[in-house]
Amino acid sequence: MKIYVFCNQKDRSRDAYNEFIPMAKEFGYEAVDEFTGDEDLLACIGGDGTFLSFVHKLGFPKIPIIGINTGHLGFFQEALPTNMRETLDYILKGNYQLQHISPVQARIVTRRGDFMRTGLNEVVIRGPYSHASHYEVSIDKTKIQDFSGDGIIISTPVGSTAYNYSLGGSLISPELDVLQLTPIAPMSTSAYRCFNSSLILPSRDTITIAGTGRCEGGTVLVSFDGRTHEFGGVLRIEVTRSDKEIRLIRMASYNHWGKLSSKLL
Repeated sequence: MKIYVFCNQKDRSRDAYNEFIPMAKEFGYEAVDEFTGDEDLLACIGGDGTFLSFVHKLGFPKIPIIGINTGHLGFFQEALPTNMRETLDYILKGNYQLQHISPVQARIVTRRGDFMRTGLNEVVIRGPYSHASHYEVSIDKTKIQDFSGDGIIISTPVGSTAYNYSLGGSLISPELDVLQLTPIAPMSTSAYRCFNSSLILPSRDTITIAGTGRCEGGTVLVSFDGRTHEFGGVLRIEVTRSDKEIRLIRMASYNHWGKLSSKLL
């Protein structure tokens, strides 16, 4: 059995890595230095930021992943450096469950071509300047409003606990197959009337965002799990659930709301 282990460069993570590699070999795993796609298990040592970097780097692999938390919150992690041996034993005995997580995908249509980007937590759309952005928001080709404000975030259920939550968005069970659209600093004046709460939609729906007024065909900043790219001449952005999927190892006793309560509430 092959295992690929990824970690950040912090001392605590490197110490855990140096303990984990010989431990994994004791359980019959061959540790490989480079990811090839034919591994039986993946391990990520670090915090949530490291985990997001890991899945982006590997292109959202479907190979089961065990997260080992050396960071702060650790929503994606199931193990600690103190119980790595116990965790490997559980995995070897099949005493675990797989959490299937689908990212959110955005197709950015510009005057010079289309670009695809994917986020495990969320996609954030905003203008490049400090003044308000203006967008027409449609769901499955039905216009729902003209939005004015700082921007819009579309999050997955697992991403509902991240930036979405700090904006006042709802916490969503990862068992639900939905996307959540949350406004960022929406304007509500006599001139502009924008929704100021989240919309929760079936993930099969396509959310289309297009600039209006001075924002039509302009520059847009699009962020995916904190990675920001600038696109010029944007005609529209189409957001939906991605066909990609990751499989996160959770212990048989895993309880989402218990973990959420201990980490966030």
